[in-house]
Amino acid sequence: MQTVIGLGKAGCKITDQLSQYPQYQIKKIDVGLKKTKTTFGLKHQDGPELYEKSNMPKGINNFLEGVMPETLFITSCGAVSGASLKILQKIHKKTKIMVMYVLPQKDDLVGEKLLQNNLLFNVFQEYARSGLLDRVFLVDNSKLSDIMGPVPILKFWDSMNHLIVTTYHMLNVFQNTRAVMTTQTKRIDTARISTFGLLDPENNQEKMFFELDIPREKSYYYGVPKKQLEEDPNLMEVIRKNLKCNVEHEKMKTTYSVHSTDYNELIAYCEKSSTLIQQLAV
Repeated sequence: MQTVIGLGKAGCKITDQLSQYPQYQIKKIDVGLKKTKTTFGLKHQDGPELYEKSNMPKGINNFLEGVMPETLFITSCGAVSGASLKILQKIHKKTKIMVMYVLPQKDDLVGEKLLQNNLLFNVFQEYARSGLLDRVFLVDNSKLSDIMGPVPILKFWDSMNHLIVTTYHMLNVFQNTRAVMTTQTKRIDTARISTFGLLDPENNQEKMFFELDIPREKSYYYGVPKKQLEEDPNLMEVIRKNLKCNVEHEKMKTTYSVHSTDYNELIAYCEKSSTLIQQLAV
């Protein structure tokens, strides 16, 4: 089981969708929330610097008690994200921490939000690279919008969050269940800056949630209907083609894992990790 802590509107919305799966212990922190076992309210502050400087409300330590050995912390760059480092400091000795940082679309980054995005984007990566975080997952809303295509306005954010959640969850499932065939070995420990996305095996197309420069490690995960595993003579060749054609440089480690599913169609995902600090697109 994994604890998931969502901070701010975006973090809480994504965390809400993860709550449909029993594998996650959910905790949400945002302005205006009631204090319950799963939610904790912060007072409104006029900007991220004030959240960073002000003392955390009483009860936050009790709220964060009982986190699982592995914790996913999800946030974006709204004002309340200024409390991110204080919250992480309170749990870093209790659990292995991964951060999912969601980058807004460029048109949404103005003024204070632009500065906060630049700050968190770099700080989380530095923390991961130094080993203070186990990993940081970078997710770019612009990439998600391109992958989704046209979506009605009232369904836009739910659809985007659904894409993040289902992809993250299926990767988590495959990484914690036995494969019918795999070439995976121990993860490269220094490659802590990561992203994930979808794979279209037949068209040999990756649809990543962030454009990761110079990945050191890439892993493909295939969820294959049992009947296809038994009867499809071409699947192995498709996988080999995916691996061969998508090598980005000679030092990149590429692996795959094949899992049996009860779904009617093949599903596939990709995860990439780099040792290098990523730069924001200009």
